[in-house]
Amino acid sequence: MKKCGLVLVLAWTMWIRTQSATSDTWNAAPGFPTQQRCSASIKEKLDIWRQFKDAVFGDNTVTFTGNNTTMSYFCLPEAEDPRKPAAKPAKPQK
Repeated sequence: MKKCGLVLVLAWTMWIRTQSATSDTWNAAPGFPTQQRCSASIKEKLDIWRQFKDAVFGDNTVTFTGNNTTMSYFCLPEAEDPRKPAAKPAKPQK
């Protein structure tokens, strides 16, 4: 009898949320093989924004004070979608 192994392949998606006074949009960049590669890509993106004088940085975010726009970056497993509303806790039954 042959042993069958279960191989779990988990890909990561970098989500970018852009918020301004008039919009709130999400974009996905899927296909990172590891969370570390996804996080490295976020660092690269934030490093690009460092050349702008009006850029203010937070944890995985950059806010441009000139137009009050914030870009937030997230690495999530490909099955997770941050645009979906969080599940509400069940009401206790009486």
